[in-house]
Amino acid sequence: MNGEESGRYAGDSAWREWFEICSVEGCSAGNSAALRRQVESAMYSNLAKCGVSRDDAGADDPVSVFDAYFRLKGTRDGKKPLKSYFAYRIESEGLRMSDFACGTLFGSGAGRVHDIVLDWIASIKGWRPRKVKGADGRRHIEWESAGPEEIASIEPSSGSDPAELLDLEPMRREIEELLGRVSLAIKAEKSAVASLLYATAQDVPITDAAILEGLGTKKSRAYAMRDKAMSEFRKEAKTIEAAGSPLFGRVLLEICEESIPESMRKRIGGAL
Repeated sequence: MNGEESGRYAGDSAWREWFEICSVEGCSAGNSAALRRQVESAMYSNLAKCGVSRDDAGADDPVSVFDAYFRLKGTRDGKKPLKSYFAYRIESEGLRMSDFACGTLFGSGAGRVHDIVLDWIASIKGWRPRKVKGADGRRHIEWESAGPEEIASIEPSSGSDPAELLDLEPMRREIEELLGRVSLAIKAEKSAVASLLYATAQDVPITDAAILEGLGTKKSRAYAMRDKAMSEFRKEAKTIEAAGSPLFGRVLLEICEESIPESMRKRIGGAL
């Protein structure tokens, strides 16, 4: 077990529960609190190592960012869901849950938390990370602006929304077009695709009465529709460079919420 993380390890049962649903808040109260302590500590520690303060993160919840990374996310090559990849790693390498959490997720050398935090910073600052080799031969992270040159010099205040600093229209158009392609592929209305993706991302059971009524179908058909929609979504998302970032997930969720029937949104809840 990594020494830095061992003192605040949330426990086997907590991580097993998280692994099933990939949601800290969705776990039982005791496990959720223990997971939040470990995730927050690791996320903020790695944020600081990259030279970004908690104030820069503003109102962003590190636990929400952490969980969002695993939603609708594939592996680096995009061939299989990230959770399936981790399940394979745990089985093939005989990993204990503590090794998985403190090594694969939060290891000091190559833990997944580093990638998650780089994505988080990209959404906070609007910068794009790249690895370069220094004069000493070691590789390190440098940041370049992902948008207009002036974005990199802007320091968001703790009360501002970092997304307001970016022009999100190109990303919104890409997502709208992606949903349209998925809709055509599975022969379903765009609102149905949005409902299926929204329910999946928000952990709303696909058998929820509001979802079934909105889709106009029964349980067995709803499961089949979701499987097809998720399969097509993952395939189409591979063509979009930013599809793995928390910002993309956030905008996707907003568009899906805007696209679902208002009656459904009121019944299952939402941010709009």
